[in-house]
Amino acid sequence: MFGVYRTFLALMVVALHLGGVPMLGVYAVFGFYILSGYLMTLIMQTSYGYTAAGFYRYAVNRFLRIYPAYWVSIFVSAVLIWILGNDFTSAYHPSMYFPEDVYALAKNLSLFFPRGSFSRLTPPAWALTVEIFFYILIGLGISKSKRITLLWFLCSGIYHVVAVTLELEWSARYYSVSAASLPFATGALLFHYGPKFERYKNQLKGNFYQCLPYILVVFMLTNWLLGYILSRSGGFFFYSNYVLCAVIVAVLSDRKQLPYISQTTDRWWGEFSYPIYLLHYQVGLVVIVSLAAAGFDLNRPSLTLMFVSVPAILAFSWVVIVILSKPIESLRAKVKNQRFGSGSIQRP
Repeated sequence: MFGVYRTFLALMVVALHLGGVPMLGVYAVFGFYILSGYLMTLIMQTSYGYTAAGFYRYAVNRFLRIYPAYWVSIFVSAVLIWILGNDFTSAYHPSMYFPEDVYALAKNLSLFFPRGSFSRLTPPAWALTVEIFFYILIGLGISKSKRITLLWFLCSGIYHVVAVTLELEWSARYYSVSAASLPFATGALLFHYGPKFERYKNQLKGNFYQCLPYILVVFMLTNWLLGYILSRSGGFFFYSNYVLCAVIVAVLSDRKQLPYISQTTDRWWGEFSYPIYLLHYQVGLVVIVSLAAAGFDLNRPSLTLMFVSVPAILAFSWVVIVILSKPIESLRAKVKNQRFGSGSIQRP
């Protein structure tokens, strides 16, 4: 039952980028990383296995999940830049302009954005570079066993302790691959130690347990608000948010449904998460230009822009889901189940 949660995180990113709500999207990114660490470990353990053929199927499936929709997003950006011009789009977001050379174009097409890269047709794509890096590590076995995963987690935790102690710059605790290692390792650890949590979950009965995910989301937003009020969003409250996101994943990991949210509804809403993440900047730009033509001036970021843009973002995301994601999902299912070279079907 992660679908609604994923889309909620994506809308938190929209709130930061279009609405200007400080740090909210930053908190969401570490939530995404924890969830990815859990899910990638889960599918490697239960669907693919740690063989060459398993890694190949896993890699192909990840490629089909990430790249087609991403290429659509950079195509949309390219069209907008062509119509509006580099100066206009780069004023909207400093990274939204045509790549200046073949190398910059290759980075955009391949989703390779090392630190210092600037031209990004899809601005938040830097986080996908981080995701792909850990997808590869998890596929190669960094979370294959409890012992290896625990070592990974401890090393990642030490990195953050050192970064905080030495007061390293914010990018060292958030943007870098080294910083992202902790939430990915946490997600993987949640998979391995999930069964140990069952006895504690079983002690929570009744309405409280049923509503616990909602309560945790309220805690998550309250934690953000306190960090904002106390001007410590990048310190203590950043890490308490990380803990809350980990608890949410642990609580949702065995849920089949939630109050007012069926499994079907959860799955349906979850499909919006990735298109929202990829396309919210582009749709926000279209909204600004469209309203300007009608005599209404909006700038990014503003809460008005966010609220006006969200319905358009959802509508455009739905189009992408229907036209692109649904057909690709059928292909991904075949890749997941096919045992290459044998012509037989592999059962999870």
